[in-house]
Amino acid sequence: MEKRRRNISPGNYFFLVPVIGFIPWYGMLIAMLICWAGQGRPIYWFMHQPQSVVYISDIGATNLNPLFIAGAGWQGLFLVITVACEFYQRSGYWPFRLRADCRTTADEKSENGLSFNSMKSQYSDLLESSRFLMPPWYTRHERNLIFAAFVNGLIGELGLLFCSIFTTAKYHHVHISMVTVFIVFMLLCVCCNIAEYMSMGRHYAMLHPLASQGAATVTPADLKWYQWSGHVWNKFTISGVTKMAWLALAIVWAICFGAINDDSTSACFEWLLAFWFGLYFIILSVDFYLGGRYKKSRYFRHVQTFAGYYKYDELLASTVFHRVSIPSQDEEAIFVDADAHPSVSVVA
Repeated sequence: MEKRRRNISPGNYFFLVPVIGFIPWYGMLIAMLICWAGQGRPIYWFMHQPQSVVYISDIGATNLNPLFIAGAGWQGLFLVITVACEFYQRSGYWPFRLRADCRTTADEKSENGLSFNSMKSQYSDLLESSRFLMPPWYTRHERNLIFAAFVNGLIGELGLLFCSIFTTAKYHHVHISMVTVFIVFMLLCVCCNIAEYMSMGRHYAMLHPLASQGAATVTPADLKWYQWSGHVWNKFTISGVTKMAWLALAIVWAICFGAINDDSTSACFEWLLAFWFGLYFIILSVDFYLGGRYKKSRYFRHVQTFAGYYKYDELLASTVFHRVSIPSQDEEAIFVDADAHPSVSVVA
């Protein structure tokens, strides 16, 4: 009797980095709420009027300030490390280490002169290197976007750290300025990450096994920036759209936080925004998990030739467009995006 075994082992353990970052952040928020409630929901001496719900910064300006600083610093550190880890996994080197011997084909070549087969072949050559723990970027634009996300995230998180150090009780104007720095630069950081994934998704769509045969004759140079061809809903675009939805709601919460005059209602939106921020770490963790499994593709067993299709590192000799064999009914194989779903193997 046949049994179906689901292989969900990660390609590597970098996906734990964002998890390590957001769990203490949630722990800090919950601990601050519990302490404030346990103290009888007090109205602090520096507050101008009674509130049914106080701001995070209000609690963080009391004897819990060390906890606030530690929580803000911890998640800020790990957000920056997370972005740096994506850069590392897609390049094999860390940000700021831009040495000539670490440059990839995508750093040196222009996509405008590539044919479809040469685009696949060049990308497959990159994947032969064991240094890539996630699929590398397609052009220098994605590299620059990751680096920009790193810089903006660093500045934004420093704003949050200084926000926790300069408390609203003693340095109110500085505190508000640092909150603004955090919001603005984190917005830029997330926007860069979204642009990176949408750009990679646009290229990946043309090389995906589920792309139509007509997509094989199209290269990025043949399309305008807003045009797509091939298997559009791949792992990169799904991640990008998910982050856009997350960002849209975050902007709504932030506007409500800043625009509502009632302090109690505004504070509720601040708490919502703080917990919502933790979900972004979860999305990044999923990106790392799926990206690290790119060599564990469900398609791999059924590929006979593929013209140097980058995912299948062992089959690089052919220059003919890839052909996928049709599995037998006994294998119960379903062709879906391998990087977006765990692989399934059939054992007796």
